[in-house]
Amino acid sequence: MDSINKLRVGVLVDEKPRAGLRGEYGLSLYIESERWRLLFDAGSSDTTLGSNASAMGVDLSTVDLAIISHEHFDHTGGLAALARSGTRAPVLIPAGASWRLERAIEDLGLSAKRVVTGSEVLPGAFLLSQQYGPPYEQALAINLKGRGLVTVHGCSHPGPSKIVAKALNDTGVRPFAVIGGLHLAWSPPEGVRSELEALASLGVKVLVPLHCSGSLVMRESSSFGIESREVLAGDWVEF
Repeated sequence: MDSINKLRVGVLVDEKPRAGLRGEYGLSLYIESERWRLLFDAGSSDTTLGSNASAMGVDLSTVDLAIISHEHFDHTGGLAALARSGTRAPVLIPAGASWRLERAIEDLGLSAKRVVTGSEVLPGAFLLSQQYGPPYEQALAINLKGRGLVTVHGCSHPGPSKIVAKALNDTGVRPFAVIGGLHLAWSPPEGVRSELEALASLGVKVLVPLHCSGSLVMRESSSFGIESREVLAGDWVEF
């Protein structure tokens, strides 16, 4: 698997925003390396995605591709903002996503492509094939040279550690960091601790919990040797 030297992630959409930005329930991340740019999920509304992208200096028309982790509205609702940018980037969706999602994307004038088999969709960026939560969900694994995999999660419906374990199995690269939704906000404390233990055993050292992750993850992660970073919509994360 190829690798990249630098990785920067802009949090375009999340519930809690920096001053001057919009907050909404959902997730959208702008991810860039020295070799490419991509959009991961699109939040709940095109108004929020478009406004926050503009405020953060992100030109959506420049992305090389867009990835939709799963078809829930809080990850797909802002796709009209991507369409208005004029981009010709394909939108990669899970193989098991409904025909409604594919139709909605194409009705916006965008090109939807179902991902059946995991592959390196950009240099150093491996798109994992879907796992079942429900719903079907896919995640991204980015190989940061000298450090390991940074996995990008939409909601982690299949389970955060199951996604990271799949990334390790499919790429052969040791995990380093996780960013995105972990779907632990409604888990009991023992469930959160069990996931953190599993992530630590897989090699995860840094956690950037967003969206549906819950506050307990931040409080408990250090007990497992994992550094948690608290970020808001409008922030940039560098690895």
